[in-house]
Amino acid sequence: MRSVFPGFFIAFIILILASCGEKDRKTPSADSNNGAKDTSQIEKNKKPLNEAIDSTLTTVKSFIEKELDNWTRSFRNFRTDSFRLTQLSSFTDGESEKMPDLSEFYGLYKPALSFSSDSNQFIDLYSSGLMLEKRAGKVIASADVDQAVVLCNLKTKEWKRIAFFGPSAGIEEAIWISSTTFILAGMLVNDNGETEPLIMIGDTDKKSFRWFEAKSVRPQSANYEASGIKKLKIDEWE
Repeated sequence: MRSVFPGFFIAFIILILASCGEKDRKTPSADSNNGAKDTSQIEKNKKPLNEAIDSTLTTVKSFIEKELDNWTRSFRNFRTDSFRLTQLSSFTDGESEKMPDLSEFYGLYKPALSFSSDSNQFIDLYSSGLMLEKRAGKVIASADVDQAVVLCNLKTKEWKRIAFFGPSAGIEEAIWISSTTFILAGMLVNDNGETEPLIMIGDTDKKSFRWFEAKSVRPQSANYEASGIKKLKIDEWE
């Protein structure tokens, strides 16, 4: 079930693999592409800003500061109040894909899935760009350059990519704040090659995102590893 991952994933992979240096692991090679974010899919789904839209993170501030604490601390001088609304977009266009065999899928990816409060939906940040298999009791992983964020509705049996990122942007964390609203927290690589935070508020009823960005920078010494990657307990990288 290998496919293309959203536009941040190579920078993301570089960062998360920095902390995966055990002798028995083989990490994917770093990519030299650290330019501005890939806007092809973003521009396609972009909507004009509307003054009626909540343009702050005030209502979700407590969730960010509590449940995404490790992520926020990976950026220098991180302040939730410093984020600005930069754009609105719809979920990625495209037909729903066939849902995989969940028993097999859960066996590999379930620890890293983020489920809604009513357990009817989950967000999958990994299966579209991170191929896992078990060999001789070990979990072996290989990664694609891009990243896709997948939303699965277990009630309607709908499996759909809702966001896509190229090499200079991507999502590292996902949490739900209600049965229909969630937060995606990730990063963007700016024109100077620095990693800046990205927060997206998703709404499954409206099928839309609000994008928030800030100028805080993640130092290379942070060596941030996404919580989902840790939970997958990968033994070796190819």
